[in-house]
Order: sequence, then structure tokens, then C-alpha cells
Amino acid sequence: MGLLRHDPFPLAERHGDAVRLTVDADRDDSPVIELTVGEPRRLLTAAEHDLTGFLALATAWAVRQLSGHAAQVTSALARALSLPAQGPPSASPRRPGAAG
Repeated sequence: MGLLRHDPFPLAERHGDAVRLTVDADRDDSPVIELTVGEPRRLLTAAEHDLTGFLALATAWAVRQLSGHAAQVTSALARALSLPAQGPPSASPRRPGAAG
């Protein structure tokens, strides 16, 4: 490859009951992931759930460690994660997936 580089050209294609995700469609040797049609939605829902749980834990930490700046920090984190900001945590924040 020469000195000039380009950004990858990601591509998602549906082929019948499969979805093919290509990292860089401009390259013949680009990694490809093949999923069933329902898998991307399930994976994205799980990722959003995990990020929401992380934001809840980060909010609880910020309230304890950065009391005067917790709202600003958690609001900025929520924006970076493209999630709605959360209010102050309950008295005993639970970890995602924890029984209780």
C-alpha cells in the first residue's frame, strides 16, 4: 500500500436470511462477519443494555467521587455513549444481571 491511506468503507448486505458485514469493502482481504438476519438487532440490544448498566455504575461512582461535578460528568458520558442521562442512583445500585 502506498503512503496515502483511506478510511475503511464498511458495508452491510443482506443475502436471503443472512447479513454480511464487511469491514472495508474496498479491500479483497477485508474481514467479513456473517450473521442471521435477527442477530444484529439482538447484538445491538445486548450492547445497549450493557452500556446502560455501565452508565448506571459510572453515575453511582461519580456521585461518590465527584459529588460537585457528577451531573456534568455523567451527562457528558451519556452523550458520548448516545444514551439518555440518568438521575442520581438509588441507595444501592445493582450490577447489571445481578439477582435481587
